Amino acid sequence: MDVNALDQYISKEIRKEVYVDHIKLFLPFYFGSGSTEPLCLVWDENEKLSDCGRTLSELEKRVGDLAPYMQNISNILNAYGSVTLESGRRFVVRDYQTCVSGEDEYKDYMGGLNMLLRVLTLVSISDVITVDEHGTVSICQNR
Repeated sequence: MDVNALDQYISKEIRKEVYVDHIKLFLPFYFGSGSTEPLCLVWDENEKLSDCGRTLSELEKRVGDLAPYMQNISNILNAYGSVTLESGRRFVVRDYQTCVSGEDEYKDYMGGLNMLLRVLTLVSISDVITVDEHGTVSICQNR
C-alpha cells in the first residue's frame, strides 16, 4: 500500500463523536479476524483517555482465562509508565508529559495517545508474544 492509499484509509476510518462530557474516538484498529467494531477510545472531561476495557475483553474472548497473561501485561505496563490498568479492565492515560517551547508549556496529549495505542497493540497479542521485565518483546515459541 502506498503512502497516499494508507493516508486515505486511515483518514476515512477515523471518526469522532463529541458529547458534553466526553469524546469518543473511533480508530481503524480491529481485534482479530472477523471483527467489525473498530477500537473506541474515550477522552473524558478530566483528561482521562481510556479503552473502556475493550482490549482485555477481546483478548479474553480469544484465550478464555487471562491469568496466564497477567505478568506479560504487567511487563508491558511497566515499559509504558504513563498507561495504567484501572479496575482490572480498562487501560488508561491520566498523566501527560509537559513539553516546553520557549516560554510556552503544554501537555503532550498525542504522546499519551501514542503510548496507549502501543500498550493496546501489545496487550491485544499477549497470547503470541512475551514481554520481559525490561520491555523487550519476543514471539512465543511454546504457546
